[in-house]
Amino acid sequence: MSWLFLFIVCGYALVIILLSKELLTYPKTEVENTEKLLPFTVIINYRNEQANLPVLLSSIKSQEYDLDLIQWIFINDHSTDRSHAILEQFKNENAYINIQLLDRKIESASGKKDGISQAIELSSHNHIITTDADCMLPQRWLLSYNAIYNKHPDAHFVAAPVMIDQRKSIISSLQTQEMDALQLITVGGFSFRQPFMCNGANMSFTKSAFQEVNGYEGNDHISSGDDIFLLEKLAAEDVMKCHYLKNKEAILTTFPKDSFKDMISQRARWAQKGSETRSMLNKLVSFQVLAMSLLFVLSPLFWVFEMISSPMFVGILATKLFTDVMVLFISDRFFENVKWRFIPINFLIYPILVILISFLSLKKSDWQGRKINTPVSPQE
Repeated sequence: MSWLFLFIVCGYALVIILLSKELLTYPKTEVENTEKLLPFTVIINYRNEQANLPVLLSSIKSQEYDLDLIQWIFINDHSTDRSHAILEQFKNENAYINIQLLDRKIESASGKKDGISQAIELSSHNHIITTDADCMLPQRWLLSYNAIYNKHPDAHFVAAPVMIDQRKSIISSLQTQEMDALQLITVGGFSFRQPFMCNGANMSFTKSAFQEVNGYEGNDHISSGDDIFLLEKLAAEDVMKCHYLKNKEAILTTFPKDSFKDMISQRARWAQKGSETRSMLNKLVSFQVLAMSLLFVLSPLFWVFEMISSPMFVGILATKLFTDVMVLFISDRFFENVKWRFIPINFLIYPILVILISFLSLKKSDWQGRKINTPVSPQE
């Protein structure tokens, strides 16, 4: 039993630190003023986002880019609030911005992926960027994507950083630190040429590459995964054309969930994608995080019932603390958003959430009041 625990502890520290440290050495993409400006199509799928759209639309107007080169496609995923009206008003008041408003026509279990596929068919440009309606775009966001495509003209997939807007609460801090850790692991995968993680709120790919791999075909039975399934396909096609956009000016900000229920539900949906991926590195990381969380939560009982020694009990806690703090130190070098006063309580709470999320991911969940990962009957 002790050897099994030692394997879990050492494996967790080794895997997480090896992947995380790559952020420190991964090449940065510099934005140069002399670079050729490329045209982009930006695709945004939305469902009941009237509270968040004003922030996104304001950040679109603030982009330091020639907006004549940008096509913005919004896909309405059956919103029941004022989201469409807000977009209509914005389009009418800003005629100089090329905005197309679509209603999602395809009804299937594929969810967001159907909307993206529909928009790609109407896209005017080869370089596609996807983001979400609950995001705020940095002013030089488009310039950053332009820079990496100028640096790597043959690139067919680009992942970019995402940060959660941190507020003065435990739940916000938990989500911020989790997202930072996920970003570090994402960079590690790209650095080792084994990319397995990205975030659909901030990623890009070429239309030609998307069509070459038949888009989301083969993954259309699950509603989520518009990000990692496409990355997996394009990495299998040519991993050397897959890149991570390391630039602080490319960091997109999204907003935290306001309740533990919403946070856990969202993470459970994310976890469901892991069962469908072919990446062994993804499965290894998921196993190590879950196994370490279980061991961390149960170790006090193991110690009380003398199933482990006092030195091993202390070693389990110390190794996890050291690993997690190292990850936060590394992420703070780039994101500069770690609130250290929340670390002790987050250290105790997060393993419990990981276990809960893992169990909830085994059942069908819902998003925006709609069941996901189940076939949807066509509407007339």
